[in-house]
Amino acid sequence: MLAKNPTEELTYHLMRDTKNSFHFGEISLGVKKLLDALKEKGYVVHFNGDCSEPMLLSEAECKQCGVEFEHKVLMGNN
Repeated sequence: MLAKNPTEELTYHLMRDTKNSFHFGEISLGVKKLLDALKEKGYVVHFNGDCSEPMLLSEAECKQCGVEFEHKVLMGNN
């Protein structure tokens, strides 16, 4: 039997419940709740269009970079 991976177990629980989204199909309610909780703590998640790694930014870092304090996928001209 394989040992439990805590990250995989958490990911499973975050992805378990979904709802339909008009634009994106099914979205995970756990991931949405996690993003909302991060924003309440003062952080947002940004993805660069050319990078698959997420960036966790504070409100001050967003202001410094000139980006909106919202969870976002940034493309070349954002």
